[in-house]
Amino acid sequence: MKLKLTPTQNLCVGFLESGYELIQLDEQFFFVKGDRRQKVLPKTLEALVNRGALLHQKDGSYCLTDEFMEHRRRMRSPDSAQAIRH
Repeated sequence: MKLKLTPTQNLCVGFLESGYELIQLDEQFFFVKGDRRQKVLPKTLEALVNRGALLHQKDGSYCLTDEFMEHRRRMRSPDSAQAIRH
């Protein structure tokens, strides 16, 4: 799993972490939450799948992988931040 993400990929992960649902309308993909909708390019989703951050499920939906979520938790922990500074 490549853990380094581009700013756009990081933004997409943030949408998913904050409760946005990823939907497909025709050939376009959108993050949707209530009345809010943000378009996302298929190549961005493909890159996230290739990096191991997203899983494309059999029903066509996408979700963050357990491995990636664990990596995010480790990176956000105070112990990790302190280790990076030293």
